[in-house]
Amino acid sequence: MFRSIAPKRVHYHEVDMQNIVFNANYLMFADVGITEYFRALRIAGGPPETGGFNLFGPDHDMMVRHAAVDFRASAVADDMIDLAVRMVRFGNSSMTSQCAMFRGEELLNVVTISYVHFAVETRRPAPIPQFFRDMVMAFEVVRPDGS
Repeated sequence: MFRSIAPKRVHYHEVDMQNIVFNANYLMFADVGITEYFRALRIAGGPPETGGFNLFGPDHDMMVRHAAVDFRASAVADDMIDLAVRMVRFGNSSMTSQCAMFRGEELLNVVTISYVHFAVETRRPAPIPQFFRDMVMAFEVVRPDGS
C-alpha cells in the first residue's frame, strides 16, 4: 500500500519527560516522510531540472492547509520507526497525503496533511500540474481519489 517508506530513529530531543515522543513532533516526522516521498518521486522519474524537493519548479510550490493527527501508540527514545507515505487525494489545486508511522508491524500514528499548490508570485492557489499528477499515478500502488 505504501511505496515510500523511510526509516527514522527517535532521538532524545524528540521525547518528553515520560520518554515518549512529544505529540507535536509527529507533525515533524510526517514532514520528514513527505520529503522522502518527494525524493522517491524524483528517483522514480521526476523532473531533474527543478532542483531540491520542489518538483513544481521555481514559480510554484505547496503549503499546508490542514493537518490531522490520529494517535494510536507512543514511540519512545531510540525506537526505529518507519514513515510510510502515500498520496490519498487530489483536488484542483490541493492534494492530501497520509503518513502512517510504524514500529515494526505496530501502527503508532497517522498524520493526514492537505496541501495547497500555489503560484509563488501571487501566493494564490493554482491548479496542480498534470505532469505531477502523472508522476504520482505512476508511483502509487493505490490510485489517489480525484485522480
